[in-house]
Amino acid sequence: MDGAQGLAEDVRYYGKWMRDEAEKRIGHLYPKIEITKEMAKERPDLKQYVGKSLTVIAWLWARTVKSPNPAYAKVDVPLVSTFMLSTKVGKEAYVQPVIENGDYRFTVKVGKPKDVEGTQNGTKLARGANFKCLMSDAPMGHDYVRGEFQAQRAGARLMAIVAEGERGRMYLAPTLEMEAIALQAHSGWRPEQEMNQESSNLVSGRGYGIHYWHELFTERQLVALTTFSDLVQEARERVQCDALAAGLSGDAKPSVWAAPGQRLMGRR
Repeated sequence: MDGAQGLAEDVRYYGKWMRDEAEKRIGHLYPKIEITKEMAKERPDLKQYVGKSLTVIAWLWARTVKSPNPAYAKVDVPLVSTFMLSTKVGKEAYVQPVIENGDYRFTVKVGKPKDVEGTQNGTKLARGANFKCLMSDAPMGHDYVRGEFQAQRAGARLMAIVAEGERGRMYLAPTLEMEAIALQAHSGWRPEQEMNQESSNLVSGRGYGIHYWHELFTERQLVALTTFSDLVQEARERVQCDALAAGLSGDAKPSVWAAPGQRLMGRR
């Protein structure tokens, strides 16, 4: 048990180092969100948080394609399987699209929606890549959606923000600032491998016309994944250096762990 505790302590130590390093390198891309009076006007549940900055635990994005309706041809409409964010009784939350000035924006409401079925279905019409245009209700079938992805006209739009409240998750409407921060990320590397196109598995995105693995991620996600991948290698090198400094063998062969309670690097 004592040896296992020593291993657990090492895992926590290097895990914390990786987390702290990641925050230094890409923390600016994942800021906290400040709750303003404006945000709390129609959300009584947010009043206790006004003036406070909450940690964001998720940014929820909607894939988009150009509307098939000529009247809205310049509008990137969302492909959303559901607008429900939380279905827990007493803590329901959902996204409500607001159409205005020939475009739309997303807001977040708490409580049960008036149109339960419509909210649960989002803009999806049937299984597979079959949706409807948010602006005109025009159907967007599998061939149309797939064609938009293949023509590189697909995009993404921030739909909601999930923050850490005092008693659980808080669902917030997206802000222009949050979306702009995410969109400024640019990865220096991306996986260029092509997917196996023999399968039409929609989960992997192939059914939507996605051909390359990097297309499954936003630029910010690619930056984060690359950063953590680099940190794994760096952590490995730190472990090796600390092991040598602690007097352990550097021959890469299995060796006896440090004495119970003694950490690998000999310091806290």
